[in-house]
Amino acid sequence: MKEEMQFLEKQPPNFFSQILYKYLPFWPIFVSLILLSLAVSVFYLRSQTKIYVASAKVLLKDPQKGNGDSRVLDEMNIFNERKSVENEIIILRSISLMKEVVKELNLNAAIFNQGKVRKEELYGDDSPLQFEALDKSDIPSGGQHPFKIDWKKEVISINNQLIPFNGTVAMNGTTYKLIINRKYNKNLTGKNYHVVFNTPENTAASLIGSLKASQLSYNSSVIDIKIETPLPLKGVAVLDKLFDVYNRVGVLDKNQMATKTLQFIDDRLKSVTGQLDSVEGRMESYKSINNVLDLGNQASVYFNNIKEYDKANNVIKMQLELLDEMSVYVDSKEKKAGTVPSLNLINDAILSSLLNQLYAAEFELDKANAVSGEQSEFVRQAFQKVERIKADIKENMRNIRKSYLVQKRINDQNIQLNRDQYLTIPEKERGLLEMNRQQAIKNDIYTFLLKKREETAISSASTSGDLRVLESGQTYGPIRPVPSNFYWTGIAIGLLIFLIYVQFYEQLKNRVMFRNDIEKKTTVPVIGEIVQIISKNPIAVSEGKRTIVAEQFRSLRTNLNFMGYNEQNNVLLITSSISGEGKSFISANLAISFTLTGRKVALLEMDLRKPKLSKMLEIPKEHGISSHLVGKVPLKDIIKKTAFKNLYLVPSGPIPPNPTELIIQENFGKMIEELRKDFDFVIIDTAPIAPVTDAQLIAKHAHNSIFIVRHNHTPAVFVRMIDSLYQDGKYNNLSIVFNGIKPRGVSLLNYGLGGYGNGYGYGYGYGYGYGYGYSSSGQDNGYYIQGEDDPGLKNIWSVTEWFKRIFGKKNQS
Repeated sequence: MKEEMQFLEKQPPNFFSQILYKYLPFWPIFVSLILLSLAVSVFYLRSQTKIYVASAKVLLKDPQKGNGDSRVLDEMNIFNERKSVENEIIILRSISLMKEVVKELNLNAAIFNQGKVRKEELYGDDSPLQFEALDKSDIPSGGQHPFKIDWKKEVISINNQLIPFNGTVAMNGTTYKLIINRKYNKNLTGKNYHVVFNTPENTAASLIGSLKASQLSYNSSVIDIKIETPLPLKGVAVLDKLFDVYNRVGVLDKNQMATKTLQFIDDRLKSVTGQLDSVEGRMESYKSINNVLDLGNQASVYFNNIKEYDKANNVIKMQLELLDEMSVYVDSKEKKAGTVPSLNLINDAILSSLLNQLYAAEFELDKANAVSGEQSEFVRQAFQKVERIKADIKENMRNIRKSYLVQKRINDQNIQLNRDQYLTIPEKERGLLEMNRQQAIKNDIYTFLLKKREETAISSASTSGDLRVLESGQTYGPIRPVPSNFYWTGIAIGLLIFLIYVQFYEQLKNRVMFRNDIEKKTTVPVIGEIVQIISKNPIAVSEGKRTIVAEQFRSLRTNLNFMGYNEQNNVLLITSSISGEGKSFISANLAISFTLTGRKVALLEMDLRKPKLSKMLEIPKEHGISSHLVGKVPLKDIIKKTAFKNLYLVPSGPIPPNPTELIIQENFGKMIEELRKDFDFVIIDTAPIAPVTDAQLIAKHAHNSIFIVRHNHTPAVFVRMIDSLYQDGKYNNLSIVFNGIKPRGVSLLNYGLGGYGNGYGYGYGYGYGYGYGYSSSGQDNGYYIQGEDDPGLKNIWSVTEWFKRIFGKKNQS
C-alpha cells in the first residue's frame, strides 16, 4: 500500500453538507429532545383550558340613516336619536350593561371542579347547583369555598355547615340561595367542587375582556359580536342576556325621556295658554280703545271719504264760479245784453226758474223797445219787471253762494277729520301688528306643543329595542389551545434546544475539541489523528491488522518520515501537557508500526513517575532506566525484548525520588547515544510537561518531538504553551498528534452514526481524517477491508455487541 503524507488541507464542503455534518451526529439528542418536548407539550396541552367562541350578529336600527320599518314614527318622534355603530359597540362593551348580565345570570358565583390535571368550570346543566344572591345590590368578593353534595340526604356541606337543597347560606355578608340542579348526574364520584365568589364589577370586566364587537362593513349597521369562553353555553347565555339588557335599558331610557317630555309639554302648555290669553285680552282692549276693527277697510273708508268730500268741494267751486258768471251776466244786463249762461250747470231749481223768467222778461223788453220805444209805458213796465227779476236772482244767488260756502266749510272739516283718522292708521296698525305677532307666536307654540304631545304619546306607546338579533348565539371551537400549535411549538422548542446544545456544547468547553482549535492557536503542524477505540487490548497495531487505528498509525509513521525522522535522526520524544492524553498508547503503537517495516525499535519508558509501558507490554520493571542511571545495572540488562518482533522496551525501573536529577546526569546522554547506535529508531515516552520539566530536559537529545493533544481532555490553554515552546525552539522538529478523537455527536457505546466513516471531515468529526472510513461493500478491492473489530453499522445495531461492550472492559486510547 502506498503511503503518502497528508498535509494538504481538505476543501470545505458546501453549506448543506456543513449543516448535515454539524448536526447529524447528534441525532439521538435531537430525537430525545423532540420526544421529550412533545411529551411536555401533550401534558401541557392537557392542562390547558379549552376556549370556545360564542358569536351572534345583530342589526342596529337607524344608525346615521334610519331604518325603513320605523321611519314614519321616527320622523314624528322628536326624540329620534341618530346612533353610530361605534358608539353602540362601546355601550355593548360597557361595565354597566355587563354588570346587569352578571347579576341576572348569577355569574359572580362560579362553580369549579378541580381535576388531577386542570380545573374546569361548571355551568348550566353541567353544574350541580347555583348560588343566587338574594340582595344583588351589593355583592362582595368572597374567595374560594369547597363544598360537597349528599344527594341521598339532600344536603350541601359548605363552610362547616349543612345546608338543605334550595336553602340559604350566608357567605361574606351576603345571603345566597342554593338552587340545586335536579338534572345533574348524581352518580358522578371523585369530584372536588368549589365555588369562587367575585364582585359583579370584576366578573363583568373579565367578560368584557373576552368580548369583541366589530362592524361588518363601513356602510353596514350589522354588528358581529363574539365572546371567548371555556363554556360555550355560558357564552351564548351571556350574549343573549346582553342583547336583552341592552334593549331593555334602551326602552326604559326612551320611556323615561318620553315621560319627562310629556311633563315638560304639559307645563309649557299651561304657561303658553296663560300667555296667549293675556295677548288676546290686550288685543281686545286695544281694538276697543282705538276703535280698531279692520284697519285696512277703515283706511279705505277714510280715503274714500276724503275723495268724496274733495269731489263735493270741486262741485261747489264750480257752482260758485257759475254764480260768479251769473252775477256778471245779471249785472251786464243793466247796460247791455249779454250771453245767457247754460242752465244745465245750475243745480238750484229756483235760480234756474228765475233765470228762465229773466230770459223771458228781457225778451219782452227787447220786443217792447222794438215796438213802442224806450219811453213807452209798456217798455217801462217791462224794464221794471226785468229789474225785479234780477233783484230776485241776485238775492237768490247770494243765498245759494252762502249755502255753498257753508257746505264747502263743512266738507273741508270732514276732509281734515278723515285725513287725521287716515294718518293714525299706521300707528294703530303697528301696535296691532305687534300684538298679532305675539299672538301668532304663542299660538304656534301652543299648536306645536299639542302636536308634539300627541307624537310623544304615540312614540312612547310604540317604543322598541334598538337591536334586532339577526343570528342568535352560535358556538364553535375550541380555538385554543390548538393541538397542532402545541405540537409544533414543542418540536420547535426541542429543535431550538438541540441547536443551542450543538452550538455551545463544544464551543463552551475549555478543552480542545476540534483540530482547527489547535491550528488557530499554533503553527505547530498536526501530523496525525488517532481515533478513540474500545478494546481490552491497548495494542491497536499488529501484523495484518487493517483497522482504522492501525492505518492512522501507519499514516503517522509516514508523516514522521517527511518530518525528517529516519535512521540517522532516529530519536523521537513523545510528551503531552497533562496526564491521561495517551502518550504511552501512542508511543507503544507507533513503535510497533515502525517494527512492521523491519526496523529495530527501542521504546524508552521515561515517565519515571507514572510508568505505563511495562504493564501495557507485560514486561517486568524490577530493573530499568532508574537503576541504570544510578549505576546499578548495565544498559544491556535493562533492554527487554517484547512479544512484538524487533520491538524492545527499556522500562523505567523502580520509581526514584529524584527523576529530574537522574535525567540531567551525563549517563542519560550516553544511554541515548548507545541506543541510537544499537537500534534503528528510539522512541522516548516521557512525562507531561505541565507538572514536571522532564520532557524539556530530554528534548535536547531528541531529533523529533511529538506533543500529544487529546480530544476533550487537553485544556485549550496549553495549546498556546505548545506554540510558545515551538517558537522558542525548545523542541526539535516539534509536531502534534491529535489523539482520542471520537465521532461527533452522541455515540452509542462510543460509536457514532455509521462508526467513523466520513467522521473526520470539516464540521462532522473533530479532526480532518482526510478520507479515513470503512468500506461497506464487503469487497477486498476497497482501500480498507472491514474487519471483525470495525465499528461499523452492523456492530452498532447488534444487540450481542451491545451487551459485550456494556459488560466488557473498556480501554480508551
